[in-house]
Amino acid sequence: MNLVGPLLHFGRTRPTSPALVEGNRTITYGELADLMRRTVWHLATLGLRRGDRIGLCLKDTSEHVVALLAVALMGGVAVPLDWRARPVENARFVDGLGLACVLAEADSRLTDGCPVVVLDAEWHRAVARANVGGELAGDWHDPFLISASSGSTGTPKFTLMTHLQYHFAIAGTFELMELAGRHRFLCNLPLYYSGGRASCIVPLVRGDCVVLYPSLFRPAEYVDVVNRQRITVGTVVPSMVRQLLAAEGSEPLMPGLTALVCIGSPLHAEEKRHAARKLSPNFCDRYGTAETLAISVLWPKDFADHGDSVGQPHSLEEIEVVDENDQPQSTGGIGQLRIRGPGVASPLPGQTADTNFRNGWYYPGEIARLDDTGFIFLQGRTSDVIVRSGAKIYPAEVEGALAEHPDVLEAAVIGHRVADNEEVVIAFVVLRGTVPVGELLAHCRMRLTPHKVPRHIHFVGQLPKNTGGKIDKIALAKSLAEDPAP
Repeated sequence: MNLVGPLLHFGRTRPTSPALVEGNRTITYGELADLMRRTVWHLATLGLRRGDRIGLCLKDTSEHVVALLAVALMGGVAVPLDWRARPVENARFVDGLGLACVLAEADSRLTDGCPVVVLDAEWHRAVARANVGGELAGDWHDPFLISASSGSTGTPKFTLMTHLQYHFAIAGTFELMELAGRHRFLCNLPLYYSGGRASCIVPLVRGDCVVLYPSLFRPAEYVDVVNRQRITVGTVVPSMVRQLLAAEGSEPLMPGLTALVCIGSPLHAEEKRHAARKLSPNFCDRYGTAETLAISVLWPKDFADHGDSVGQPHSLEEIEVVDENDQPQSTGGIGQLRIRGPGVASPLPGQTADTNFRNGWYYPGEIARLDDTGFIFLQGRTSDVIVRSGAKIYPAEVEGALAEHPDVLEAAVIGHRVADNEEVVIAFVVLRGTVPVGELLAHCRMRLTPHKVPRHIHFVGQLPKNTGGKIDKIALAKSLAEDPAP
């Protein structure tokens, strides 16, 4: 018995209930359980065994989902690879993690280093004729997944979650989402990333239906799929929210949703309130990491008083804010956020994630404060903090001030070291129309102390983002080095 045991249970108790919908194809729980078992026994004929690390370099399809679940069922360790990545990017996984093999698309770009098994027509024929043996000896303490951070602020860091750790992380997500009955989840985010993966695994463990729709995002298409497919839970990232907010249509655009969950990075307070009016009255902002899954959720009932928060954490984790000496801060004090609990991943020995784990705590790299009722207020990343004349400036505060201007669509702030070794505040802004830079600076001066006002504002057509939807501040810093003129 391990994390995917519930799926086998649903295969017996509700075999005709839909598990996965992909285009015109529906895979029931009975069919999914059979596919998982047959895939496991085909993997065994290839010489793969419990404990082997198996790469998944697959597109966002039902094949990817079945492969992931089968690897978990056999007790293998899934190592997701981004099929869009350049060979040199995936080489670090292949060379450094000791993969037994990689399950891949025919057109995957992989370097040599370990065997590659292509999921082609022959693969499917072999799975269909596989002889299914007895139940496998899975264990809750077996490693389930090795995942990497997004790398938006540096080199990706690897961590490991056992089946039991992931189970507790899912339980925390269940508590935060407060869902009753069965639901239809829309999964349209990359399965390589933790948020997209969780938006598929979590509902399947609940016995819900997952609708896979990995096409390129267009607001009208998203709204149509949600309404036409009778979706009750959708997951989006901030860039999608901003496009949806600019879309035409009567409010709310998706009235049938029980929850529209924004993940990836926090939205600004007014964006959350606007989304609850324009998109769904059940819009919520969820904060989490690859190492914890969901940490907290902010629902519309708290938007008025806590709009700049990411919500309250679930009961299966302990949250603290500490100073540079790891001493807990008093209520309202700003410092490093740290988390511990049974649903937190472990560092992979020998990898750089070790620096994020100390004395039983996980440090996600966030600067935050807590109020007296446990609401979390993120101030920025520890790596993003700007020090100017000895004072600390948190980019999130400056970005929030810029976002309050009605003509600012999106903003990102970084620090830039100048000739006198002083850091200055640089803003990158995407506009809805045309606004003089002086007007934006005056807007900031009314909301920020003088040393926090941007030294320069760069108007850009769009902000660089990784495939997980997060703003790539490393790319912004590189662009600044190449073209410093605002």
